[in-house]
Amino acid sequence: MSSSQHPLPSPAPIFAAPKLMFFGDPHGDFRPIIAAVQRYRPEAIILLGDLQARQPLHIELQSIRELTQIWYIHGNHDTDTDADYDHLWGSELADRNLHGRVVEIAGYRVAGLGGVFRGKIWNPDEPEANAPFRSRADMLRHVTRGGTVEGPWRGGIARKHHSSIFLDEYEAMIGLEADVLVSHEAPAAAPGMRHNGFAAISELAASLGATLAVHGHHHRAIDYVHEGLMPASAPFRAFGVDMGSHLAWPLIEGRGPR
Repeated sequence: MSSSQHPLPSPAPIFAAPKLMFFGDPHGDFRPIIAAVQRYRPEAIILLGDLQARQPLHIELQSIRELTQIWYIHGNHDTDTDADYDHLWGSELADRNLHGRVVEIAGYRVAGLGGVFRGKIWNPDEPEANAPFRSRADMLRHVTRGGTVEGPWRGGIARKHHSSIFLDEYEAMIGLEADVLVSHEAPAAAPGMRHNGFAAISELAASLGATLAVHGHHHRAIDYVHEGLMPASAPFRAFGVDMGSHLAWPLIEGRGPR
């Protein structure tokens, strides 16, 4: 009997490491991140804000620095204290903050928008003309002239507002091109759906030409299409990632954030 009549069994599938893994807000607990990287060996990871490292970030993640590329955006709580700020912006990984730029990571062009919208700076749901400050420079001029917008701090704007989104930073991203948008704030849901997201995030993702938008901040695992928050015909797929959880990409269909 020929070998064609008794074909060899198919080889067992080879585990493919994820290209990207997105992690929800650590809030100082990096153990789930370290464990997941050691298990799955992704090409790169992106932390979605509110890191609140208890020591410089490069020390917190020292055990996985040789295993994967580490990238992140900052969240609102990363400016709660001087230590929160210094352990992130003063870390050896400070240049891995994706805020306001596009970087090619594991074959994807990834854009980042860290921080949150604050009414004292810019509320994107109101006309742009209503923004109290278009830029950090505008705010600094106000502070140095005796203004009282929670400053100055270390000779500049208030520490808190280093995690505020300024209009000029947002506008500078319009017209860039990216496959993925990572943000701390969430995109808007479909009309009529209750969700604390912002149309400005959805509009930014669309302007970038992104096919994927991933956010933290809400401490909830959300697959927008699966939960009816966004139609399957939307120009990009959106996910929220819970605190202590992760989303591996490319997505294995049927498995969202976990």
